[in-house]
Amino acid sequence: MVKFFLVLLLSCVYSFAQEITVTPHATSLTDTLNSEMIFSATVTNVSQSMQDIYVVRSINNLPDNWFSALCFDACFPNEYDSIATTSYFNSSSLAPNESREIAVHVFAFMNTGVGQVQLQVGTFRSTERITLDFTATVNVSSVKENELRDFAILTNYPNPFNPSTKIVFNLEEPSEVNIKIFNYLGVELKELYNGYFNSGIHNVDFSAENLSSGVYFYKISTAKNNSIGKMILEK
Repeated sequence: MVKFFLVLLLSCVYSFAQEITVTPHATSLTDTLNSEMIFSATVTNVSQSMQDIYVVRSINNLPDNWFSALCFDACFPNEYDSIATTSYFNSSSLAPNESREIAVHVFAFMNTGVGQVQLQVGTFRSTERITLDFTATVNVSSVKENELRDFAILTNYPNPFNPSTKIVFNLEEPSEVNIKIFNYLGVELKELYNGYFNSGIHNVDFSAENLSSGVYFYKISTAKNNSIGKMILEK
């Protein structure tokens, strides 16, 4: 038992001069409202041993109604501030010379502004970390005027509602329309509609009988753009 304890202790403090490299693909992105900006980086195991990698979201400074989510082999809900290549996260260790992609998705709902997200990437065999800083920007000039004319969410009523509401929108031209419902974390709950509408004003009913009180979002996607509306369920 004493010998086993000593080996375990030494392995916790042992580190290679270089274990991994992390190469970001972009550190600054600008997009329109209701967009999803994806920051990604390639992680490579440059050692001669299997490596377990972790990612920590150390800064998540975003405007109101913006959210970010971490991805590494799979994507996780907004509330996960750290993930790793372990079975708990349905992942596995990186083999020598193996590369995989990590990412943070920034969802820009409702408001313009600038968001800052910082990731810390490291291995379980070292105390060193690699820092990645990402900047996401949405401003008024990045919203194309012709897109605003082509499509608009008018409202949902009633709002607040219980248990149902009508989502109302206007199409300047015929289009395929997809409507999805999200919770306040940006997690998709339901595809409400997916089909064709002629030009004009339309409404789609949404019932929230099985949901708890809180803030929800609906995302309407057409052939040309996306828009997101906010609704409040009060039971």
